[in-house]
Amino acid sequence: MDLDQARALLAEAERHRQPAYEPSIFALGGRGYYENPTTDLLAFFLDPNQVHGFGDCFLGALLGCICKKSPPEPTLRLPPQREVTTTNGKRIDLLLQGEDWLLILENKIFHAQVNPFADYELYAETLVGGRDKRVLFAVLSPSGSNVADGWTGLSYAELLGALRRALSQNVEHSRLNKWRVLADEFLLHLENITVERDMNPESIDFIFDHLPQINALNKLRDQALEALDSKIIAHLQAEIDGFETYTRRQPWADGPALRYACNDWVEWSDVVLYLDGSQAPLRPTIRVYLINVDTRQMEFGRHLFLDTTRQPWTEGRRVIGFEWKLESFDERVVIDTVLEKMRLLMQFEAEMR
Repeated sequence: MDLDQARALLAEAERHRQPAYEPSIFALGGRGYYENPTTDLLAFFLDPNQVHGFGDCFLGALLGCICKKSPPEPTLRLPPQREVTTTNGKRIDLLLQGEDWLLILENKIFHAQVNPFADYELYAETLVGGRDKRVLFAVLSPSGSNVADGWTGLSYAELLGALRRALSQNVEHSRLNKWRVLADEFLLHLENITVERDMNPESIDFIFDHLPQINALNKLRDQALEALDSKIIAHLQAEIDGFETYTRRQPWADGPALRYACNDWVEWSDVVLYLDGSQAPLRPTIRVYLINVDTRQMEFGRHLFLDTTRQPWTEGRRVIGFEWKLESFDERVVIDTVLEKMRLLMQFEAEMR
């Protein structure tokens, strides 16, 4: 592939760039945010009497999705009930009771629908006790499908759309306060974990129609990285006394990280060149990681590695990082910066280990 072909392919590919997911505060934990806590928060917002101040906004939207023609009045005679145990010891995700209606809602984030639906229906009959009460059964899931007769399937995409419309149509609910922020983050997180974002057919066709050219472009990228890596290693070996090469390459979130260390060091501190390709133009990042250091060594590192473009940070109790972001990709500047940081790192290792 020549350079003109590569430029044309890149220009065409730019039209098919897929939007990045916006993370929510609930995605910050390492284990995610699944059915039980999701249903707990849903129950909180569905209760018109809770302190969130949204009134029956959430409850009305839910009932409107389940009963499109004649939804019941969005009021509750009891607070939402979670993990309700049936006569046979089974657990209902969420039970909502109005004056003349009752809703059993099963919330499925990932799992298949293998619930004991018949047992839930029998339990609902005992709650109604022969009174003239409307009984509703619904399964809330990513797909919106259901496998039980008499149960309404509701997709998260439909519910989230209804909730956002309801929130936007009320001026009072649009006021920015902690409950509105929490509600927006909750809805965003539900969307991220339940709503599948398909690539549009045009983008899919573009990828497969140009797969050989894309493969050739990837090989060209790898050749360029190899050439840059070789130049950096050659300069490190030629210009820094005592440098014994140890290098590795890692795929980070948005591009390759080229890592350089000295093979005879006690610890694996290193200088990292990160080529973050998430934005144009490319702005290379140089990092230094000091590994397995104590408080005194961290402080020495802070005095040694100055003029960072980001505040030094720690990872765990024994690692500290420093970062310098360059304004643009200039090969000479990149190599000189790596050499500069490696000289300082050699000094640190010689004086502090």
